[in-house]
Amino acid sequence: MMSRLATLGRINVPDWAFYTLAAGLAGALIVLAFLMRPYNAAAVVTERELVVQGAALADLVNGPGTRVRFDPAHPDGPVARATAAASYEIAGQMSAGVAAFTPDEFETRIAGRRIRVEFEVRASGPNGPDSVYIGYFTSGYGDSGWREQAVSQQYTTVSFEWDAPPYEGQTFNESIGIWPDPDGQNREVLIRRIRVYLLSEPS
Repeated sequence: MMSRLATLGRINVPDWAFYTLAAGLAGALIVLAFLMRPYNAAAVVTERELVVQGAALADLVNGPGTRVRFDPAHPDGPVARATAAASYEIAGQMSAGVAAFTPDEFETRIAGRRIRVEFEVRASGPNGPDSVYIGYFTSGYGDSGWREQAVSQQYTTVSFEWDAPPYEGQTFNESIGIWPDPDGQNREVLIRRIRVYLLSEPS
């Protein structure tokens, strides 16, 4: 009797089933942890380089005429999916497009130096755009202006170099922008990486 009472309320599961269930539960918890991770991961900043990739792409913002959506589960890896509903000709001079803000500790180093701006990007599908515009934008001491770059369905690192003017002010509010569809037809591009590299010492 005691042995029967002792087993009441318990389920006897074979060892093989228990370990299978435990492994499945552990795997599910790992997946859930990745899905619930915060998307405000900081960009990587070194003495000469700023890199925005992975979860940091979730912090991209869209200016008027553009849209952006972070896709952490894309087969290419984490990407930002960007489109434009307005053409570059109409809205490109009034907006920084889809942009990453430059961290404070890096933007103070830009003025008076030659920089290289890079986007690793591709068109999404056969009907995607065949070019994008990219640029570096500052508050108060000049912008690089938009630079048109060819893209395809394969990832390409498009880039340009720019001599940032000297600046003695204390206000910085800088960004790296991309206009994803010059024709404004909502054709999508995938952004996998943004990089700014300091090529020269301060002038």
